[in-house]
Amino acid sequence: MKKIAFICSLMLFGFSGFSQYKTWAVGAKLGDPSGLSIRHYLSNDKNALELNVGVYGALWGLRSPYRDGHFDGAGLSFSGIYLWHQQLGNSPLRCYYGFGGQITSRSYILASKQTANTGIGGVGQAGLEYGVPDSPLSVFGELGLYIELVPAFFYTHPQGGLGVRYNF
Repeated sequence: MKKIAFICSLMLFGFSGFSQYKTWAVGAKLGDPSGLSIRHYLSNDKNALELNVGVYGALWGLRSPYRDGHFDGAGLSFSGIYLWHQQLGNSPLRCYYGFGGQITSRSYILASKQTANTGIGGVGQAGLEYGVPDSPLSVFGELGLYIELVPAFFYTHPQGGLGVRYNF
């Protein structure tokens, strides 16, 4: 709770000298998937490429229905996303959205037997990012949706979380 209050106070009182978005950012996210990300801001200052690796299915859908069975625990996720981002006026806030591909690896239970599964699909995400004043750090919140195409056509899984990035 103290961390949330601290972040909110930074957002309310720190609108001058906000962090600069450099060429690269490395971050961590708690949510679904939870994990690490690397972001490369393109030279046009409007787009970025992001690679993510993390734990998938730990918050939402730990035992959700899947195909003719159900998931049994969390797995791994790898995604690559092309992003559009924009500064919101003269504030340290940026909004972003993007689309890309995701590969998941997770076990599920089918007829009382644990079965390994690798899924491939599309992912979309949108978020807000706040550049901490006079710092290379930024904090963000994002929501998204994974839509599996293979092997379970149109299986959907919500995604989202909160995180921090170091911009350099």
